[in-house]
Amino acid sequence: MNIIASLVLYRHAYEDISRTLDSLLAEQSIDKVCIVDNGNHCDWLRSYLHPKVSVLSLAENKGFGAGHNRVFQEYKDKCEYILICNPDISFSCGEVDALFHFSKEHNLSLTIPKVIYPDGSLQHSCKLLPTPYQLFMRRFFSPYMKISNHDYELHHADYDRPFYAPSLSGCFMLISQQALNQIKGFDERFFLYMEDVDLSRRVSSAGLSIQYCPQATVVHESQRRSYQDAKFLIYHIVSAVRYFNKWGWFIDCERKRFNTKCLSQFNCKKS
Repeated sequence: MNIIASLVLYRHAYEDISRTLDSLLAEQSIDKVCIVDNGNHCDWLRSYLHPKVSVLSLAENKGFGAGHNRVFQEYKDKCEYILICNPDISFSCGEVDALFHFSKEHNLSLTIPKVIYPDGSLQHSCKLLPTPYQLFMRRFFSPYMKISNHDYELHHADYDRPFYAPSLSGCFMLISQQALNQIKGFDERFFLYMEDVDLSRRVSSAGLSIQYCPQATVVHESQRRSYQDAKFLIYHIVSAVRYFNKWGWFIDCERKRFNTKCLSQFNCKKS
């Protein structure tokens, strides 16, 4: 098989994900869509039938990354790529096919397409690896962080050309089986948030190839729940602490190396 798409749900109604599901099922390069029902709350899945769809019902919700890991385990070495997809994504027919061909042509281990908001504006889905200062100030004092955010979110990048970034958004990732076999999937210590930063970083650390693909575009209805709900803010803070405990708070030579590699493509210096 070429691609198996992994879609993790938690208390989603069919209406919540119908556009995402329709988009995935229309792609020729996607051979199967595996839906993970985290916590076994999506009753509609018991009667939903489609030849390209399989369902994994998990009794306990152990998080976003853990749900996708179950798909990685279920379909280990049964396809070339796994597509990690959020349930708030939609796209025109052929976008995943373009992403797949780009990955094959450039022998990539991890790639993402151009991600836009529903109004057509660009989501900065490629980033540098964060420092504690950047994450804290960005989350709580964003109006005062315009210059720092400009660098961190790679506003100077040309999104009409491929480039390397050490941190890619987990809303829509195409990752090779080779990479998954090497890095062992998501780190399940991250229940929600930062798991995509950690995964992207481990792909870079393994010496595998990462590139942004300008030839495909998806629409992401980003909800930014940690800005609206205290529970999700706590998830975000806990994950950030675990991330920096794992990789280093203020001394992180690898972060500097990967960020410098990224910025050197745009003739920028690491601040």
